[in-house]
Amino acid sequence: MTAQRRILIVDDDPMVLFVFRDTLKELGDAYEIVTTPSGHEALSEIKNKSFDLVITDLNMPHLNGVQLTEAIRQTSPDTAVVWITAYGCHSRFADAERLAVYRCCDKPLEVEDILQVAREALSIEAVGHHS
Repeated sequence: MTAQRRILIVDDDPMVLFVFRDTLKELGDAYEIVTTPSGHEALSEIKNKSFDLVITDLNMPHLNGVQLTEAIRQTSPDTAVVWITAYGCHSRFADAERLAVYRCCDKPLEVEDILQVAREALSIEAVGHHS
């Protein structure tokens, strides 16, 4: 029997956390879905558990999605990371490339899009690093 895979959702908007968690439950019992409202709480979770996928908002107070991804890369370089933002992904392209982000998605995301991106990201065994 394989261990349960874990998905971490990080967003300072409780409604986003609720919708994403509810949506990703459709992936089935093989996935544990953890939500946190801040980058600092996400780091605490990551120190205690490994995650297969982290979906994080970019614009959060105190510790933003880029800073969180930098911290994730130091301890867990193979974790798939998906960024979500209401401010457009184009301005973050260099950061996304540098940090091997799987995808950057513009808010609002449709439920089907959340599921599709999660399924695609989780099908990757190891994140490819660009040289």
